[in-house]
Amino acid sequence: MNLKIKSNQFNLLYSLLTILIYNPTLYRVAWSIIPSWGFVIAIYLLAFCALNIILSILFVTPKTSKVISIFLCLGNTVALYFMNTYHILIDRVMMLNVIHTNVYEAGDLLHWKLFAYIISLGILPSWLIHKTKIEYSPLKSEIKRRISIIGMSLAIAAIIILPNIQKSHQIYKGHKELRYALVPSNYIGASIGILKMYKEVFAPYQMIAEDAQFTPYWNNHKKMLIVLVIGESARAKNFSLNGYERDTNAPLTPYLKDIINYPDFYACGTSTAISVSCMLSKDSQKDFKAGSELNTANIADVLQNNGYHSLWRDNNTSCMDNCRFIETEASCNGKFCLDDVLLKNFKDKIRSINQNAFVILHQRGSHGPDYYTRFPQDSTPPYQPICTNVELKECDTQALINAYDNSIYETSNFLKDTIEDLKSLSDEYNTVLIFSSDHGESLGENGIYLHGYPYHQAPKEQKHIPTLIWMPKDTAKALKIDMSCLKREAKKRHSHDNIFHSILGLSGISTQEYNKELDIFANCRQ
Repeated sequence: MNLKIKSNQFNLLYSLLTILIYNPTLYRVAWSIIPSWGFVIAIYLLAFCALNIILSILFVTPKTSKVISIFLCLGNTVALYFMNTYHILIDRVMMLNVIHTNVYEAGDLLHWKLFAYIISLGILPSWLIHKTKIEYSPLKSEIKRRISIIGMSLAIAAIIILPNIQKSHQIYKGHKELRYALVPSNYIGASIGILKMYKEVFAPYQMIAEDAQFTPYWNNHKKMLIVLVIGESARAKNFSLNGYERDTNAPLTPYLKDIINYPDFYACGTSTAISVSCMLSKDSQKDFKAGSELNTANIADVLQNNGYHSLWRDNNTSCMDNCRFIETEASCNGKFCLDDVLLKNFKDKIRSINQNAFVILHQRGSHGPDYYTRFPQDSTPPYQPICTNVELKECDTQALINAYDNSIYETSNFLKDTIEDLKSLSDEYNTVLIFSSDHGESLGENGIYLHGYPYHQAPKEQKHIPTLIWMPKDTAKALKIDMSCLKREAKKRHSHDNIFHSILGLSGISTQEYNKELDIFANCRQ
């Protein structure tokens, strides 16, 4: 094969094919903003001009042209597959999810169609680029051509933007989803953002609540045991405690008199990488900075340093850099396990600690796309038939919901088992269980699946999460908490912003970091 092409023609052709082949999501997003062919064509022309300008600068030699273009082909293909398959957008949060995905979790996402994409849209074009001779002109002529192409691109962009400059500015500032939909700038920009974020690794470690003092305030001689269960991908909409027509919380029925449900509770983010760190942070959602967990203490550290033993048990990808200075147990070493592994020898472990304890149980929960693996395979789940395909668009809608609802039912089973373990420890401990999901999940509403959508564009299903508290009467009496008051307060809107301060308020630790307004127990503590 003897293919030849001039450098300027290669740049133009590569830019055009990149915009047309790898950017169907850009069309969908643009049309959702202004359903007009004129607007969509303008967006595509601007994207083409911008890419053409950048490539005219980067493709300076045949070798760099081939290396960069092949790298982009492969990256574009993977991005296209996931954006097409799950209707996601790619921003820094989504790239954080990728970084925190282990090999077993990545395996859940593999499908034959991904390999078809890679071969047809990644490897084949890369092979053609490799076999093509890109002809460059003498340096002065090459520079003139590049300047001409850049000038023409700028002129076209100006013709589109300048007549509507104010409206263009509003669209750019108000619709970030356009940037998150544009391949390859979305994943390249997100990767640069991650690198900037990880500069926090080298910043001095910041302690918090250094003025803290621990004063047990409960009126008995028991130790305190606070258990925080961090759920995974559970959405409030599918909890029967929130009015869902299916009894997905049926296993909790015997304990409802001691359960406070929070029907209007919202996540700090739409991904595990953001939400777990944010919910444990002293900072509220508006102040929290992704990456700050790398060099800033959290609620587990505060309790560890002030009269408590903090323990993290994990059945997910990791603790997201939130457990570096506390005891950690990885229940499955990254492999897939059911969540009941988190309770293995739980009572013996707590008794061996033999002091006030704060325990975080990080669930696998309802992590997708393989929801059908979240319950025991030797049992018959309550909702049938179930989707067993990780290519969620190919699932029957009801079968997909059935698989997901079964995973919620298993979370209810897990919470029931945790409560029973805590009840058996009640002769030694004042026990409290707090459950809150890290984020919600999309199950095909508006063509969107999974989670990780940019927060301000994310559907409610990814932000509205289930949260509940189990507190037995003896504990409530010892902590002087009015349960009737707590049930009334639970009807108000709450969020992950409340987690840090509520646990701090329960613990008996006083510090200036504590904000009474964000403590969900404060108004009901007598």
